[in-house]
Amino acid sequence: MKERLRALCYGMLVWGVSGFIGCAPVEPLPPPPSTQVSVSTFKSVAGKWAGILKAIPPLKHNDWVTLAISDDGGYDFVSVRTIGIFHGKGTLTLIDGKLRTETERGWALVTLYEDGARRMLKIEGATKEGTQYSADLAPTK
Repeated sequence: MKERLRALCYGMLVWGVSGFIGCAPVEPLPPPPSTQVSVSTFKSVAGKWAGILKAIPPLKHNDWVTLAISDDGGYDFVSVRTIGIFHGKGTLTLIDGKLRTETERGWALVTLYEDGARRMLKIEGATKEGTQYSADLAPTK
């Protein structure tokens, strides 16, 4: 009898806590920064960035990508995919306030957006085979 009472009390506690958590207000995510900013030096975007990489047409799963940009325009990226890790490196060039790279496998164009203290790199690119990609990356540590 004591064990049943204990199980009943435990069940009510779990139910109460889950109800409390389920009713907690959820704050919506703010919209991404919308003001395009011209990039004049690599130092202004140097650092680590991360976000979701999406293929067009969509694949079953999106990939998580991290991008590290150095002060001289060199970059390294790592994409964690369901089938393994895809990584590469190269050098960015500054063209009309945007960053661009082209390799034997494809190209990418990087645009900086800001809204107050919030920053975002919007990346659009494609492989030589024609698969298009896009990503919205936020600064990370």
